[in-house]
Amino acid sequence: MDETALIYFDGGSRGNPGPAAGAAIIEFAEQRHTFTRYISHATSNVAEYKGLILGLEKALELGIQQARIMGDSQLVIYQVSDLWKIKKLHLRPLYEQARSHLSNLIKHELVWIPRGQNTLADAAVNECIDLANTH
Repeated sequence: MDETALIYFDGGSRGNPGPAAGAAIIEFAEQRHTFTRYISHATSNVAEYKGLILGLEKALELGIQQARIMGDSQLVIYQVSDLWKIKKLHLRPLYEQARSHLSNLIKHELVWIPRGQNTLADAAVNECIDLANTH
């Protein structure tokens, strides 16, 4: 598939750490897919990484080979881009998992976007946490 997919990711935690979720919105071929994953207990940074990893896993499952990946977490975007060091050791395995998935794409671009441009992924995170907490 030659088309470049747009992947928006987000993560959030209530309590930091607390109930959390990661989410990804994938847009390609005039379609939009929303994916979420509930995490019973995590920090917001872990949830952000989980959102990115979820988006990459689903993109690869969908056969996507090129992606523009956007998130509002400077920490995740800049660490995965190797612009910032990873100071918290518990984030290293998540970084390595994300980098591994990125290596399976032919072409990718990581872009930090302001929170206001990431509203769909943010809403998916909150909906996922809300649904998990009502069951």
